[in-house]
Parts: sequence; C-alpha cells; structure tokens
Amino acid sequence: MDPPAPPTPSAVPPDLRRNRAHPLDWAAAVGFIAYASTATITPICLVILAKELRFSLAAAGTLEVVRSLLAVGIMVASGFLAGWFGKVRSLGAAMLLLGFGMMVYSAAPSYGVVVIALALFGIGGGVADALINPLVQDLHPGDSGRYLNIVNAFWSIGVLGTMLISGELLTREVSWRFLAGGVGAIAFLSGALFLLLQNTKPRDKNQRLREVFAHKASILGQRGFWLFFWALFVAGAIEGAFTFWSASLIQLEFGGRPRAAGVAAAFFATGMIAGRLLCGWRVRQEHLWHLLFFSALGGLLVSMVVPFAPVVPVAVALLFLAGLATAALWPSIQSFAADRLHADSTALFILLSCGGIPGFAFAPWIMGLVGEHTNLRVAFWCVPPLFIVLLALLWRARPSAGDSQPR
Repeated sequence: MDPPAPPTPSAVPPDLRRNRAHPLDWAAAVGFIAYASTATITPICLVILAKELRFSLAAAGTLEVVRSLLAVGIMVASGFLAGWFGKVRSLGAAMLLLGFGMMVYSAAPSYGVVVIALALFGIGGGVADALINPLVQDLHPGDSGRYLNIVNAFWSIGVLGTMLISGELLTREVSWRFLAGGVGAIAFLSGALFLLLQNTKPRDKNQRLREVFAHKASILGQRGFWLFFWALFVAGAIEGAFTFWSASLIQLEFGGRPRAAGVAAAFFATGMIAGRLLCGWRVRQEHLWHLLFFSALGGLLVSMVVPFAPVVPVAVALLFLAGLATAALWPSIQSFAADRLHADSTALFILLSCGGIPGFAFAPWIMGLVGEHTNLRVAFWCVPPLFIVLLALLWRARPSAGDSQPR
C-alpha cells in the first residue's frame, strides 16, 4: 500500500500554513554553508593543488566522482539513520565528520590522501544532502517550495563566500591548506549547532529497517518517480558543471589569477542566491512547474553562449545568468515531486538525491576528460545538451487539470 499522499496547502491546518522560520531552519542554513564550502574549496584551489600534488584535469574530475559515489552509498542508509537517531542528531554527526575530513584534507601530502579525505566528505555530505531538505519539508509541510528555495540559497552563499575569500587569499599567496582548515572549522560549528538544537523538534518516529525499505520500495515502484529522479540527475549535472569548472575556466582560458577566478565563480553563486531567494519570496507552490521549465529554457540559451565569451567581464556576466537560471532547479524539483507523488517525503528526498549527487559529479568528470584532450571552452559544450534533456523530462512531467500524478 502506498503511504498517505503528502499534504496540499489547502489540507494543511492554518497554523502550519502560516509557519515561520524555525531555529532548525537556521541550523540547516549553516549546514548548507558548511557543506557547500567543503564541496567548493577544491575547485577554487584546483590549479594550485594540481601543480603541488601533480595530478591532471582528468584526475581532478575523478575526485568529484569518488566523493559522489560514497555520498550515494551513505544516502541509501540515511533513512535508517534518520528513523533510529533522528534527522537532527544524524546531521550533527555528519557535519562533525565533514569537519574531520577537511582537517585530513588540509594535511594531505599526496593525491591519495586527498582521495581519502574526499571519501570522508562523501560520507558526511551524503547524510547532509539526504536529510537537510527533508528536515525543512517536515518543518513546513504546507509551503515547502518557498522554504526549500530559501534554505538552499545558503548553499550558494557558501559557494560565494568560499570562492571570494579563497580567491583573494590565494592571490595573496596564503596556503590552500590554511583555507581547508578554516572550512573544517565551519563544519565543526555546523555540527555543534545541530546537536544543540536537536530537542527543539519532536524526535522522528523510530522506524524498523523493514519499514524504511518498504517506503523506498513503494516509491521505486511509482513510474512518475523516475521522471523526477532523472530530472534531478540532470539538474545536479548542470549545477556541478558550473560550480566545479567556472574558476578553472577563468584561470586556464583567460589567464586569470585566483582572485579573478574566485570572483567569476562567486558571480555564478550570486545568481543562484538571487534566484533562490526570489523564487522563495515570489513563486507559489502551484507555479513550480512553470518556474522549472522556463528556468531550464533560459539556462539553455545562456549555456550556448558561454563557450564564446571573448573576455573575462563577459564570461562573468554569463556565469551570473547561468546561476540565475540554475538556482531553482534542485530544490523545486524535490518540492514538485513531493506534491505529485504519494510518498514518505524523507524517503522520497533521499532517493531523489541519489540521482542528484551522481549528476553533480558526472558533468565535472566528463568535462575534465574533454578539457584534458581539448580545452575548457570545448568542455562547456557539454552543458547545453543537459538543459535539452531536462526540458524534455519536465515537459513529460507537466501537470494537467485534475491529474494528481505525472503524465
């Protein structure tokens, strides 16, 4: 039997419809900042890191694959962790593990140790990616699209801060190891915050392993789920492409210093921040599909121009527009899926993220291989086909009058 349908705005009691920011919303925001910092410290340091530890662009793309594979593995188990220990406590432990992995990273003497550190990121990040959005969904069941976009904006704030601060400090010849240690401290702070606030939310109901698997099996059996799974895979690939390679594009194709690379990547993040906050503020739940479709259409047009950028200012402006177009994709696909499918939201978000995380790594890996044999301008031609596939999937999942399931 399928789990009960998720509450629609009209079915949610008025006191929940008017809910305001919960202390755990702020913990989730800090968690996204810390998680984003651990995920983006490598891209901004990549050119310097590759020279010091002597590895190629293809090997750099492989780092993201290692992190994502472990993240997906741990995400499958996250529903069990959430059921037994609660989402908040599990998130606290995950962020502490991220901090420890960052400290290992900062002391890495070789590429092999960097891979080990990325494995720790994958484990901690997998839990964070699996449970932060379901936590927000639990806190705001009647208006999740708004709050998911707002809280997810803090991922982009983490990217922005990491790129700007790191780019400036690297230009001043501050060691990347010092920066990695600072990011680890942020992750430790995030873990402590979750653990301190764990009693502000009623503890999740304990679930047996059999119940967790039953929820997942029910979702996997729904045909509509796979549309959203592949949509999130592609959305993750698009976001990963720009997040991972924007800074290197400026350094390798335009000869920019780390400061310029950080500014360029920060503009992409600024576009994502603006887009997510604007969507959270202005877009109503029933308009999520239109938001997704026209965002993807705009992203397609922008991504087709990026490889032709003649100078750094034009490239920076295009990266901002790409961030604006990409902003709403991940959180809105999750929220739209929660409205359209009859599923336990925690299990649904975890399974969807099992598509998004590999997607986030897939594009950097492919682009690294292409860039290794050609250049990064050519590698950025991998992005437009992703937008085309996403548009096709969104069109297939479009709602119709009186239809509660994807077409």
